[in-house]
Amino acid sequence: MTQKVIIKLFIDRNDQRSRTKAFKIAVSQPGVDSAAIKEGESYELEVVGEHIDAVILTNCLRKKLGHVELISVGPIDDDNDNDNDNTVSTNSDANPQPNIYSYFPDFGAPQYQVYEVRDPNPECCSIM
Repeated sequence: MTQKVIIKLFIDRNDQRSRTKAFKIAVSQPGVDSAAIKEGESYELEVVGEHIDAVILTNCLRKKLGHVELISVGPIDDDNDNDNDNTVSTNSDANPQPNIYSYFPDFGAPQYQVYEVRDPNPECCSIM
């Protein structure tokens, strides 16, 4: 599921460094396909990708840039692409290809090493 995240940046219009920082942070997040800044009354960072964690992205931008506001998160509606995909997918159903790449591998619960410590001299009292 491709989604679009729009984040409002409160930066100075002449500050090229802040825009560069915003791009670097956005592109470094897992699952991000593209990032663009829309100029208007204020800068809006538009990030497109799959399985983007908007909260983590917003917090990373706040650490580096200061005040940042999350505007919207939602799926991308591609009606034209879906029609074309349906005609192509009917022909390719005979030879499906597995998804070998995953952005978020499932590692399960963390594993901890357990060591058993035995007293070398069990006849002595451990308190004294």
